[in-house]
Amino acid sequence: MDAAALFTTFASIAVAQVLGWAIPGPNHLSIVSATVSGGRGAGLAAAFGIAAGALTWALLAVSGIAVLFELFPSIFVTVRLVGAGYLIYLGVRALRSLRSGGMLSMTNVTKTKAQPRPFLTSYLVMMTNPKAVLFFGSILTAFIPPEGSLLLMILIVAQIAILGTALNVCAALFFSTPAVLAGFEKAGPTITVAFGLLFCGLGVWVGYETIHDLLRAAGT
Repeated sequence: MDAAALFTTFASIAVAQVLGWAIPGPNHLSIVSATVSGGRGAGLAAAFGIAAGALTWALLAVSGIAVLFELFPSIFVTVRLVGAGYLIYLGVRALRSLRSGGMLSMTNVTKTKAQPRPFLTSYLVMMTNPKAVLFFGSILTAFIPPEGSLLLMILIVAQIAILGTALNVCAALFFSTPAVLAGFEKAGPTITVAFGLLFCGLGVWVGYETIHDLLRAAGT
């Protein structure tokens, strides 16, 4: 590949990644949730969890995950349903935290900081996020040239990992600033309810869309 083709490939992937990141979804919600409930450390852990998930998906993408989804569509459906269930679980967990004062109570903040859950939770959110499955399973692979060398694939994965880390760390740092946290703290239980309902709503929507697509495919 010549220099122009290489630039176009990397630029296209970067633009697609930034646009995908800019669209609000489960990834953003998991970072914001971790940050406002556990502080900057939890937010950064969540950001690195999302970045680790992006790295995993990127490795799968360059390995031909789109072909796997085409050959075994049930895998794609399973990932979407698992993701829907996990989002609902996170929503219910947030709503249940109201019994102890909500996500912003000092009890919950201490518990969140003491456990490695922000990273693991965000990683699982990323790995079961339908938007991530779509991006890495189809959109990303469309930008990868079939004649690309192993070095090119490594550079693409590295770019995705670095850019993804930078974007999500910026989000965590923003939502952990004193002014932003002060605004969240004033809302208290209201914010907790909002996060819970948003997670549950996203999960229900993903589950509905998955089942709807299955029924439509069965009817054709």
